[in-house]
Amino acid sequence: MIRLREFTQAEAEIFVHPEGKRHPRFERYTGYEVPLLGCCAQEEKKEPVRLTMGEAVGSGLVANEYVAYYIALTHEILVTIGVDPARLRFRQHLTTERAHYAADCWDAEALSERFGWVELVGIADRTDYDLRAHSAVSGVALTAYIPLEAPRMERTRRIIPDMRALGPKFRGKAKEVADALVKADPGPVGAEIQVDGETILIPPSLYQVREEEVEVRGTEVMPHVIEPSYGIDRMCYAVLEHSYGEDIVEGEVRRVLRLPPAVAPVQAGVFPLVSRDGLDRVAMEIASDLTRAGIFAEFDESGAIGRRYRRQDEIGTPFAITVDYQTLDDRTVTIRERDSMAQVRVTRDTLPATLRDLIAGTLSFASLGT
Repeated sequence: MIRLREFTQAEAEIFVHPEGKRHPRFERYTGYEVPLLGCCAQEEKKEPVRLTMGEAVGSGLVANEYVAYYIALTHEILVTIGVDPARLRFRQHLTTERAHYAADCWDAEALSERFGWVELVGIADRTDYDLRAHSAVSGVALTAYIPLEAPRMERTRRIIPDMRALGPKFRGKAKEVADALVKADPGPVGAEIQVDGETILIPPSLYQVREEEVEVRGTEVMPHVIEPSYGIDRMCYAVLEHSYGEDIVEGEVRRVLRLPPAVAPVQAGVFPLVSRDGLDRVAMEIASDLTRAGIFAEFDESGAIGRRYRRQDEIGTPFAITVDYQTLDDRTVTIRERDSMAQVRVTRDTLPATLRDLIAGTLSFASLGT
């Protein structure tokens, strides 16, 4: 999953105003801390420094608020899905590896026991390189019109081609010559233009230059591009490696995948203590109730209860629900937490809401026992 012939990549191009590059919702992450390994720190063989995004932008380490916003957002995403924050850093591209057109570029890197530091996400300020390149080839002005708060008067110089003279001289190319001429910057001996790769000097006798005062209501701006690019396969690998663990329980190795409950493929395993006396029927009903409540639940009645716990631990199921004979008497079930292996009893009626809160992180498992 680290290096594949084919891979899944999620990428966005965010078009921003080139002046200031102030993100409208930057306050969301102004105080958010991220471990940053800048160019100077790399050259001096130093460790990453934890800085808030406000500090990083204010010190000039991160080029602007947009880059900082997506660094923080990416950090939050990676930690939320299960990447270990202690094994996560953001490394700035050195000037020798950064693209010539990029104003700034950072990689989210996760530490792997096998592969070392692995790039998961790249976040780049590509300036206006992309749109200028497309515009040059397509001939389309890929600009955005930005209205001014209040109109202003400006003096401008307008070039007026003499079509009666250009027509006979350039024939089929007359319109292309005229279009290029109005964009030219004439000098004392004429205006130099490019048409079909040919440089042509147009003498002053073939055009007029007029000085005018015009009302300006807006400006045309070539947007800059902020590009976060996510390697989905590598992110999944980092989550799997960082979540996997082994411990010894009753003399046996317990393999456990400590996935965050919100991203676990199975969020609740539902077990009857034994598959008779109606316990299996009640367990199936509970599994169906949880599924209807939007919880990924799996019914399992195969093998000893301890083996079922181990199977669910190994695939990352955060909670296991056991239906026993007491359930038939008082409608309570046992919830077992994967990470602590602690167990508490709750009523069947409150089970869906309790699990939803546990999965969302708004309720701690420890509080259920108080």
